[in-house]
Amino acid sequence: MALRHRDIVPTLPDRENITAKAGKSHLIKPIVVTKRPPLDELSNKLLDSKKPDPAKEAKEAPKPVQPAKKDNPPVNKAFSSSQLPTALENDSETCTDPQMVSEYQGDIFKYLHEMELKYPIRANFLENHKSTSRMRAILVNWLIRVHENFGLCLETLHMCISLIDRYLQDNTQVGRESLQLVGTSALLIACKYEEMYYPGLQDFKYICDNTFSTDEILKMEISILTALQYNLGKPLSIHFLRRYSKLADVKFEQHNLSKYLLELALLDHDMSHIRPSLQAAAACCLSIAIFSNATCPSKVWTGRLAQYSNCKYSEFKHVVVKFAKLLIATESSKHKSVQEKYADTKFNKVSLNPKLKGFLVKRLAETSLKV
Repeated sequence: MALRHRDIVPTLPDRENITAKAGKSHLIKPIVVTKRPPLDELSNKLLDSKKPDPAKEAKEAPKPVQPAKKDNPPVNKAFSSSQLPTALENDSETCTDPQMVSEYQGDIFKYLHEMELKYPIRANFLENHKSTSRMRAILVNWLIRVHENFGLCLETLHMCISLIDRYLQDNTQVGRESLQLVGTSALLIACKYEEMYYPGLQDFKYICDNTFSTDEILKMEISILTALQYNLGKPLSIHFLRRYSKLADVKFEQHNLSKYLLELALLDHDMSHIRPSLQAAAACCLSIAIFSNATCPSKVWTGRLAQYSNCKYSEFKHVVVKFAKLLIATESSKHKSVQEKYADTKFNKVSLNPKLKGFLVKRLAETSLKV
């Protein structure tokens, strides 16, 4: 059925709403628009607007509160701080080199002096031993030649001999048949500790004329490390010598003579128990005395050297005498590896210098030892 359009007629409720809205219109107040005079400030029209009074708002600045003073505990100064003004005079060339840590030299060498006492070698450690001093000298003489042929650093050689002596003094059953194996494995350990690039196992096997297999070399390496409890950081005489040579401002030939004396000491097992710092001090003192034509070594070991080396001349006087005896004994010795090594031009042929057979050396060699 089609829908028809019809006009919309408001219903009763709608009519009431319309009437109510119309009736309330008279209750609404008309909005009066006021005009602001030109150039008048808007802030003046704000209700209760008052300008701030600077005199009232000005307040006194708060006084800074000082922290309560506390008694700080005393700070222990570093050992090196007391010697910086003087010891660094010799370190002027390296004071800007961060690798040299010149400002900590005093602390470092104080620690090294403590460490050398921690790992001592007993005097006459080859007594009641299957290995003799002669067998040890033959081994060391051979190792010096091997070290030279391999072109290894000097620390490697000194560490190798130190490891051998420390191992032998606690293993009295090492005899002729295994002594070379101990030396070979000790050299391997020293190479791993000191060298950046070191010979391979086949090279160590070759230098022994294939007497020992690689497995035997590695097993002896484990035996040495276990016996020493992996404590390999014993200070060496060459460490102290470099410091003493710098403090004494020695010449190149004097330093080479000191190194020559220390390597001669490696051949003699009677020198093994002497502390590395005393060996270095004695070698440095004697080399200076020989080349400066001093009548007595004590005159060249000044109070300043004694202070910064922590070694008085009276402490190593007997070591100087032993070095003089070693120099005299080199002529008749069968072990020529050290003498031939330092006869090279790169060491100024120091082992051939006639001053090593001079009056001072002979007089010291005739001195009786009183330790």
